[in-house]
Amino acid sequence: SPEELRGICDFCSKSRVRLISDEIYHGITLTRPATTALKFKPDAMIINSFSKYYSMTGWRLGWIVCQDTLLRTRLESLLQNLFISAPTLSQ
Repeated sequence: SPEELRGICDFCSKSRVRLISDEIYHGITLTRPATTALKFKPDAMIINSFSKYYSMTGWRLGWIVCQDTLLRTRLESLLQNLFISAPTLSQ
């Protein structure tokens, strides 16, 4: 629920913990609009993909939303070692 997500975000802010939110299933809801962690914590890191929301199973193509400074200082070197070849169709 949005209230629980706000509580998690508040805890991370108070504890100085970086929030990494896996929102692969974001938008797949039946009863209420989806809420993202970015609504409550602008410096959260969001991970998402096309696989579930756009029914592109097996494509293994996604994205990360984060602050520019985090991308340059931490993620860029890490991601160079994590990329694998995306299938031809998704390229």
